[in-house]
Parts: sequence; structure tokens; C-alpha cells
Amino acid sequence: MIHSTYPPSVVIKAFTWAYQEVGLNQAEAADLLGVSETSLSQTTLLGFEHGTTEYRRQLSFIRMYHLLIALSEGDSEAMQTWFQQYQSEIKTSPKNLCFTSDGIEKVTDYLRELKQTVELRPSLSHLRNTKASSATRVVTH
Repeated sequence: MIHSTYPPSVVIKAFTWAYQEVGLNQAEAADLLGVSETSLSQTTLLGFEHGTTEYRRQLSFIRMYHLLIALSEGDSEAMQTWFQQYQSEIKTSPKNLCFTSDGIEKVTDYLRELKQTVELRPSLSHLRNTKASSATRVVTH
């Protein structure tokens, strides 16, 4: 179980930012959490209580998003493209995988592997120097 000291209101704001940055709309975000769009709208200011499934899924999604930021160097367009396109290594798009029961964790694990590969291969360090090449790096993996 994930233990967090983050206030629910902070978690919901970070989750909102993350899902919007990867190109999800509010209905998709609600579906991702397993709640109605109305329920998500009503919790926009206060968030979901600690320990709930919704709270834990938000934290998982935020962790995944932070890895994606690191790999794309914050390039929103590259993040959205990668998140929504088919990735042969996972045999679906990261977006589609996130909607499965343990999909967010699978995408997170995949991003961790990509991050380690980038950090372990010094020949790729030059890719971090330009915005255009970082977009290519994220999309092609």
C-alpha cells in the first residue's frame, strides 16, 4: 500500500495537471479513476480521501507523469504523442494500457526501464541537448 502525506487537495491538482498534459480530458480522467465525471468534478477542490483507490491511482499516475517529464525534458507535445501512440514494446498505446487494472504501473515500469537505458548509455546523452531530439527519443522508444 502506498503511504502518502500529501493532502488530497494537492494530489487532485497534480493529477489534473498530469492528465491534461498527456492529453486526457476530464471524462477520460474520471474513467481512469473509476469514478463518474460528476464525482471527479465535485472533488476538484478537496480531492479524494487518503487511502482510497482513487487517491492511490492518482499518485500512481503522477509518478508515471514525472518519469515521462524526465524522459521528454518537459516537452508537452512529445509527451502527448508518446502517450497516445502505439508502442511496440508494450503492444498498445500507454494511454490504452493505463485504463487496465494495473496499466499505470506497467507504463511506469516501462518508463523506468527507458530512463535507465538512457542513463546507462552515454552515447544518448547528446540527445538531451536539443528539444527536437528529445521529442524523437521519447516517440521512437
